[in-house]
Amino acid sequence: MARRNMISEKILASACEALTAWEDGATLDDCLDALEEVDQKEGYNGRAIKPAVSSLLFEYFRHKGFVDLLIRRFARKGDVHKEVRIILQCAITQMLYQTGIAAESAVNVAVDHTKNKLGRARSSFINALLRAVSASPDKGNSRNEIFPDVLYKKYLADHGEEKTKEILANFASNPLPCFRMREELEKEVLDGYGASLIPPFPDEEELVLPFPFYEFSNAKEFFASRIQDSGKVYVQDPATALSVSLAKSAFPEGIITGKVLDCCAAPGGKTLMLADLTTDKGAKIIAADRSKQRCALMNINFKRAGIRSTVKHLSAQESYFPAESFSLILADVPCSNTGVIRRRPDAPWRFSEKRLQELLGLQKEILHCLAPLVQKGGFLLYSTCSIEKEEDMEQIKNFLAEHKDFTLVTEKLLFPARYHDGAYAALLKRNA
Repeated sequence: MARRNMISEKILASACEALTAWEDGATLDDCLDALEEVDQKEGYNGRAIKPAVSSLLFEYFRHKGFVDLLIRRFARKGDVHKEVRIILQCAITQMLYQTGIAAESAVNVAVDHTKNKLGRARSSFINALLRAVSASPDKGNSRNEIFPDVLYKKYLADHGEEKTKEILANFASNPLPCFRMREELEKEVLDGYGASLIPPFPDEEELVLPFPFYEFSNAKEFFASRIQDSGKVYVQDPATALSVSLAKSAFPEGIITGKVLDCCAAPGGKTLMLADLTTDKGAKIIAADRSKQRCALMNINFKRAGIRSTVKHLSAQESYFPAESFSLILADVPCSNTGVIRRRPDAPWRFSEKRLQELLGLQKEILHCLAPLVQKGGFLLYSTCSIEKEEDMEQIKNFLAEHKDFTLVTEKLLFPARYHDGAYAALLKRNA
């Protein structure tokens, strides 16, 4: 029992550290990557803690508004000390939304952790507040308490009440992980992963996925098998194929040829899809990213997958290449991530009008810098994982108004749905 409590406290402590880093500006992905590094080095007494911490953080962000409301409601004296508040946020999430730990145990672990870290007085406060929450008959969520108000009002204005309900329903969901199958796997292997084929955008009948995607329920078996190291599969959501499907339609027989640039490429999932739509001699692909660390990750992913792609440590705004160098440029630009709220439930809590304006300026700058690099008759493929019209249709409309030598071939917006995240893509052609 003592060892179990030690592991539980380590999970709580790691979740608190990650949430603190997130509040200080780190992305949720960065926080989870740090846990991955810890697990790879030693774990905790041989046990990986990342899955448990990830589950805790994801559930917290899916219910952040309500959890924070409970803290304000029961604290009664206004603001709570930051370290105490973060412990409460993690412990209440465990109490209300996780089945792997009993509510009573979650309280005890939080109290012991606080006593060791912050002293007896604050541990007494946490004990009283958590027990008050546990005894409260009002522990249900309402819409206003789980989703940031700024986005809720925006979605009502942009999409109407019915579509907003759908978006919120997907935000609160817990989707199965997915992979793209690059090489045929035996049925027994797929069954072992609990894998099932995802229909081709079942809510978007006119779109056909260029690759097979599977969702899988046995994540423990999947990741333990290390099948990703073989290059036969790549973990990604089906919505990531939206932009590539538009590019495929622009080339004869769907085979991409010429010189291709993926300018915001890390970790390389879309680059791999582009490579899988070429022939051995049909295209030369360059994958660029501003992060040196993520470029190193791309090299690993490409080696596993057995594809040839030159990796460049460059930002999308750097004028490194001569004019008219590429037949196709993919710009999967930084965005608000509001299309991937099923898998990144912290994204809505990062959203603000100020941040949106900053992103719009960055996206415009990237498009402006890339336009001269497209060959006449070539294509510029713009992609986001946002569902905001300002980042999507309006951004492209403004670009075309300023760049008369480009025309819109096609564009598509996907909303988050049962089998896929949200995404937007636009294929632009530079006039010959």
